[in-house]
Amino acid sequence: GPLYTKLLSLGRPPFDAEWVQLGAVLAGRLTGRKTARPSELDPQVARRIYHLYLPMYFSMRQRVLDARAARAESGGAVVIGLSAPQGWGKTTTVELMKALFVEEGLNCQAISYDDFYLPASWQEVVGELNQGNPLLQTRGNAGTHEVGLGERTLKALKNPDHGEVALPRYNKAASSGRGDRAPSSSWDKVRTPVDVVLLEGWMLGFKPCTDVKALSEIHPGLATINEKLKEYQAWDDLVDTFCIVAMEDMSQVYTWRQQAEHAMRDSGRSAMSDNELKSFVSNYMPAYEAYSQRLYKAAAGDGVDGKPSMLFFVGANRLPLD
Repeated sequence: GPLYTKLLSLGRPPFDAEWVQLGAVLAGRLTGRKTARPSELDPQVARRIYHLYLPMYFSMRQRVLDARAARAESGGAVVIGLSAPQGWGKTTTVELMKALFVEEGLNCQAISYDDFYLPASWQEVVGELNQGNPLLQTRGNAGTHEVGLGERTLKALKNPDHGEVALPRYNKAASSGRGDRAPSSSWDKVRTPVDVVLLEGWMLGFKPCTDVKALSEIHPGLATINEKLKEYQAWDDLVDTFCIVAMEDMSQVYTWRQQAEHAMRDSGRSAMSDNELKSFVSNYMPAYEAYSQRLYKAAAGDGVDGKPSMLFFVGANRLPLD
């Protein structure tokens, strides 16, 4: 697949037995049948496993090994930052990557930018304080997360001597799909030392822009978003390596999110209507336009923040493009 060449650039390719063994793990997760034979799988599922998930995992695994080797005896979790568009499948991908790390004996934990969204009551205050800015009336953009909570959580997970760490969770289905932070009593609790932390977010890696005029031409509300975005460098500083999933057609976000909302509704959970979703997603599009291309350029060059970074583009089927 398209990612195999990128995988080869990292050094020794995975052994055939690793493709078979870990492919069977993914097949079991995705189909309920733990088969190692790609010929027995639906072609689309087989492509997801062998052209997307396994190359991603092998790349991440090598980055973890490299980071741990560079640290010598300092220890601590390696944080992998996964940046991908909304609706692409970040949650599923992270769950599968975590399963593979665990399969190979590593303590892997996963958290999302979404987990650090402000509680609904706080978000209402943000909206009231920025009544003239539609980009801050709902969760999503920079300025709608509790950055301090995220920083404390990441630092705790990276510290091998910290002990118990509570992982915040956000319930997107609460408040008729507008979402709210889950009660702290329901947060998962894990213990350090942790080997790998998977951090995912649609705006992970976005950097403030110095061209304020260009931002205003995209959307007048971006000036405030841009200022708030500076705070998120505290999270990026704690990331050791980045994986950037890029798209050429930004409008694909709406189609993917619509599919996700329909799946939530079909499963009996609260979800937004198509009109609500269209209004909701429109608040994200200015940030994609303002920041995504600069992120892709950084990842393709010296890496995001000069750190090891994997970049690949995906099509409407969510699979890597040639």
